[in-house]
Amino acid sequence: MRDRLRPAALAIREGGLVIIPTSTYYGLAADALDPEAVRRVFRAKKRDPGKPLIALVDSVAMASMLTTRIDPRLKELEWRLGSRALTYVLPAAERLPEELTAGGGTIAIRIERNEVVQELLGLAGTPVTGPSANLEGEPPPARFEDAVASLRDHVDVAVRHWPSTTGTASTIVDLTGPEPRVLREGTVSSAEIAGALSPGLS
Repeated sequence: MRDRLRPAALAIREGGLVIIPTSTYYGLAADALDPEAVRRVFRAKKRDPGKPLIALVDSVAMASMLTTRIDPRLKELEWRLGSRALTYVLPAAERLPEELTAGGGTIAIRIERNEVVQELLGLAGTPVTGPSANLEGEPPPARFEDAVASLRDHVDVAVRHWPSTTGTASTIVDLTGPEPRVLREGTVSSAEIAGALSPGLS
């Protein structure tokens, strides 16, 4: 698999755009630490610049490149529910591209469990953007063909994998306050989040 993904990893390191499979839908990946690459994502998707982007990482260690603090609740939720695609809102690290956070002080991070993305992130050595690979307002693509049809004129490499079977976006949990807040319920319910963080849960 590594050899097959090397062109995609090289494209990311050089500021390109790559269509990738994720644990929810096909996504549009670019180096999340490269301001111009992030701007290319917005232009390709025709995305409102006031809407921040999710960043994908392969581990807690890579997540620490994007945030000032890894909340202990993130580790608990990852252990119990992370295989079902959770996105965490955390305090943003300094000097992140303004476009990535839409100028706010927080960053949305998902530790991506898809094996292809895990391998790609390891080869690229950087967090990547992870919005769905479609034009703004279109349905997020579960199939490779749909992702390519929307963005073929903007991407440098497209990685084919089996179709997404979730049919649901990731759940977004805000961990910046004393109590976790579910901003978007998707793959994991609010009740499951609360149960996983319950002090009485063994």
